[in-house]
Amino acid sequence: MLAALLGTALTAAAQPNPWPAPVVPQANPWAVVPATAAPVAAAPALNLGSPLSVSGGPWVPAEVLFFSAGQVVADYAWRDSVRARRGHLYTAADLQSDVQDLMTLGRFTTLTPAIYAIPATPVPSEFSAISVSTNQVRVVFDVMIKVVEAPKVKIVTPPTAVGGVLLTPTAWRGAGRFENPGLALDINAAYFIGRLYGKNSYPDAPRKTNYIDRIGLWTLTADGKMQVQSETKFRPAIAVGGQAMLLFRDSPQPTVTAPGVSVKIDTKNTKVLTDGYFVASKKLGPVRTSAGVMQGTIGNLAANMSEFLTPEALKFYLRDTSGTQVVSRTVPFASVFYLIKPDYPIGVELMKFNGAARNPMLINFKLGRFLKLNFDLALLKYQGGYDMLGFFQFRYNHFPKK
Repeated sequence: MLAALLGTALTAAAQPNPWPAPVVPQANPWAVVPATAAPVAAAPALNLGSPLSVSGGPWVPAEVLFFSAGQVVADYAWRDSVRARRGHLYTAADLQSDVQDLMTLGRFTTLTPAIYAIPATPVPSEFSAISVSTNQVRVVFDVMIKVVEAPKVKIVTPPTAVGGVLLTPTAWRGAGRFENPGLALDINAAYFIGRLYGKNSYPDAPRKTNYIDRIGLWTLTADGKMQVQSETKFRPAIAVGGQAMLLFRDSPQPTVTAPGVSVKIDTKNTKVLTDGYFVASKKLGPVRTSAGVMQGTIGNLAANMSEFLTPEALKFYLRDTSGTQVVSRTVPFASVFYLIKPDYPIGVELMKFNGAARNPMLINFKLGRFLKLNFDLALLKYQGGYDMLGFFQFRYNHFPKK
């Protein structure tokens, strides 16, 4: 038996070597190359040893190397996938199986194996009569790595908070996914940039038409509520709550001017307006509707949005010397909005400042996403004129999160 194995080994060793030097690539019977693939780069011109036939064997491996584009690739996961181990017999069938297993990793477009005898590295004595080479071998895989495109990151915009529209609350909580009664807290910020266009009929006003005037009014509101009744098919959701609005400016309110006099409005730049409210909300198909009433100093908001509603304007433009102020303690409100997408709302809301001088009314239009911008419009209507305002608004539902 031993004599037969020795005869086979000597016969295989005597065969001509089909493998070229590393710098001259030739056909490999186990090379995996797709029909449409580009030509495979040859293994780098390094002194890897004497090439042996990959159809021979068995051999005794000393090391396993991976090359790509002429460079050694030190990927231990690939190296651990092959059967070749230092000091163990390695056959041609093992090599063929390793090629197939490596290709199943899906990392390569082409893979070409090669065997090189390493000079002056004799095989262990127990394999000297079996190995086709008297020296240990270097197992080399020349691979072309697939170019993997990084997956595109899909930005998912969170759903819009439905606990409020612009400045008015609703009876829903969070993003509207909670059907049971409970607590909710929203943070709402709005910035009124300025007046886009306005007209008035005040008899002593120096200008009857105004446009592109700076307001610079910020409102930062904490809106806490308790939903006391959930919504069903026939009954609305009902909530009671309260709001605290910090109102401040980054630009002084416009000066009131009249023939022979100029008065700078000296109202405080920072105020805190509060209210308690009751609101009922109902979905009518895809449309969400709400109506309620606020009680508190929120009724002073209108006078801060236009210089024509300040005591100075009423005194000089309307000749009202009684010190009239535009204040209200009861503000009925209503809103309608529609979610084109979960993060794409459009809507309108109405705030009526009951009992205030000049009978002001504020209508806010949520059109920002419709215009592809976070830019909304407000119409401040009062007895004797109106102002069209532009503003930004952001609502964040702190609790619940969904």
